[in-house]
Amino acid sequence: MQTSHGRVEPHVTMMIGGGVAEEDSNVTETVAKNAALEDPERLSVVIQPGTLQSTAYRPASDSVTSRVLALAPLVSEAAGAVELDGALLMAMIDVESGGNAQAVSPKGAKGLMQLMPETGARNGASDLFDPRQNIAAGARYLRRLFQQFGSLKLALAAYNAGEGAVQKYGGQVPPYAETMNYVPLVIARYAHYRHATSTANAASTIRDTSNGGKGRFLLVKQDARVAD
Repeated sequence: MQTSHGRVEPHVTMMIGGGVAEEDSNVTETVAKNAALEDPERLSVVIQPGTLQSTAYRPASDSVTSRVLALAPLVSEAAGAVELDGALLMAMIDVESGGNAQAVSPKGAKGLMQLMPETGARNGASDLFDPRQNIAAGARYLRRLFQQFGSLKLALAAYNAGEGAVQKYGGQVPPYAETMNYVPLVIARYAHYRHATSTANAASTIRDTSNGGKGRFLLVKQDARVAD
């Protein structure tokens, strides 16, 4: 859930390296300038083995994974607009709402990415139960948090506990049980959805052997329907 928003800066991509899907995996992230890119202001995020650990990690549910993957077209659209990795948005949708577009928290956060109405409005959403609007607004908000705090870990902490909480604790993950569990859980789900989406993309590619074709591949479009 969210309580405020950060500033916008251009050109952010997020990448992950190494496995974090095991229950006892520890993860941190580093932010590094990618000198190989033409744009010197473009940033990359690399998730590596480290020290952050969740005591509440739970395996991803197959049914939730299926619901979230069904949102791939909308996630891809939203992620592309703000240059984030779609697998990260999928991870957040999984943890925030379990892929339920009608989810409402006790505090009033709504929809797939569990946005408070004021946060959604600030990020362009007028109907938080509309999957496209909700995902797009959540992606914009996450990008702003990432630019504000310069760290995936802190951006996720601010998304969950609010920007003020991260600032209050000196730019550290607030020592709230929910937030301390939330951050590594989302990062673990991020690894899960990177694997799931890469597997889905591989499965959608078939070899064309018609007319004597050899080694030629056709990309089969995935179903664009969104799960209820």
